[in-house]
Amino acid sequence: MESPTSPSDQTSNCPNCSAIVATNMLIPMGDTQVCPNCREDYVQRLKEGGSPYGDSLDEEIRQEHIKHEASIKSVGTLYLIGGVLMVLSGFGMMAGAAAGSSGGGDFGPEAAGFMIGMTIFYLVIGVLMVFLAFGIRKLKSWVRIPVTILSGLGLLNIPIGTLINGYILYLVWSKKGKMVFSDEYKQVIEATPHIKYKTSIIVWIILIIMVLLLVGALVAAFAGAN
Repeated sequence: MESPTSPSDQTSNCPNCSAIVATNMLIPMGDTQVCPNCREDYVQRLKEGGSPYGDSLDEEIRQEHIKHEASIKSVGTLYLIGGVLMVLSGFGMMAGAAAGSSGGGDFGPEAAGFMIGMTIFYLVIGVLMVFLAFGIRKLKSWVRIPVTILSGLGLLNIPIGTLINGYILYLVWSKKGKMVFSDEYKQVIEATPHIKYKTSIIVWIILIIMVLLLVGALVAAFAGAN
């Protein structure tokens, strides 16, 4: 009969130097664990503001997450385009309201109030989306909360909005998403500027479809307001 394996018999690879050490000898350091020999090197890297990982591990982590990173940045591009379109639509409604008021047509107080309300809504949401777009593109961790709120509201737009915003929530809150938005990953990016990711044609097609759907929704809303 085999005896049970004790914790001291279990081994792991140090994520910093790849040395094989007993699992119970790994020292917790931030979001990872390192062997005793790497502790001082790890701490020194943190003090110098560099990546806490070794060069080879930096590249491995970047390669593992760069597709997810590119997808998140594509969401930032979508927010930027959508925000600009909403701002332009807001100004268009403002011009329409002004023209209707000065034209002496059937443009009563209720219609004027509706147009003003829609104008403010479109401008506020548009500016917010543009602001968030830059935060997403720069992988700022604070954007995850407002993006979650907007995506949560977008889930109500069944079925297309549900699928799109569900995917955005996955990108932001998945394990890889949390890593991409972390401070450690920003250091990994700085340590691996030579690693680039070329967005696939499929992603661009999906992005174009999303933009067209957004434009269609804005045109329909604008036509309904008039």
